[in-house]
Amino acid sequence: MTSRKILLLMMGLVWLLSGCSTIFPQPTPTPTLTPSPTATVLPTDTPTPLPTDTPTAMPTDTPFPTLPPLPTQPPASPTPSGGKPIYIYFIQKKSGGNVACGDSLVYYLTGKYRTTDVAADIKTALQNLFAYKTAEFGNSYNPLYQSKLQVVGVELMDGTVNIELSGEIKLSDDKCDGSRIFAMLQATVRQFPGVGTPKFTLNGDGIKNYLQ
Repeated sequence: MTSRKILLLMMGLVWLLSGCSTIFPQPTPTPTLTPSPTATVLPTDTPTPLPTDTPTAMPTDTPFPTLPPLPTQPPASPTPSGGKPIYIYFIQKKSGGNVACGDSLVYYLTGKYRTTDVAADIKTALQNLFAYKTAEFGNSYNPLYQSKLQVVGVELMDGTVNIELSGEIKLSDDKCDGSRIFAMLQATVRQFPGVGTPKFTLNGDGIKNYLQ
């Protein structure tokens, strides 16, 4: 073997040994970033505040306005000189009064005026009260709006008044309505002089039987 071949063999052996002894570092895997989805903010419905009725302070020293006349009611006659008006009474709920469930009575003009016949005036007042079929108007509440009542007779005797009614009282789900109706009836009658405590019957029975 020639010296040239020996030299090449030795160089190849050296290269082989040096290549096997070199350890190359393993590449560190670079984490692949997955882009996170951008959260989409859903539109929110901003609630629109409902309109609220601001209670109007009710005067106590002046009569309330006349209620709108019913279609079947004739126009009110002119005010007679010195004539006292006939009122009907409704309820102002939750007003801190002493009626029913912390309520108050409020009165309205009927457009009618008192005569010398008290029994007839009581009948007029009650018929006007029973004619209204609207539950609420303004700040007033009418618990009789679902009822159908008629005045059969009014009898005055020795400072007491007996009032006979016919028809039907239909109460709402409000447990206070029975007491409200009774207070309205009493006030509407007691505006007249000399009536004492009115006594009501409905279809021949005491009216409180229908207000529970």
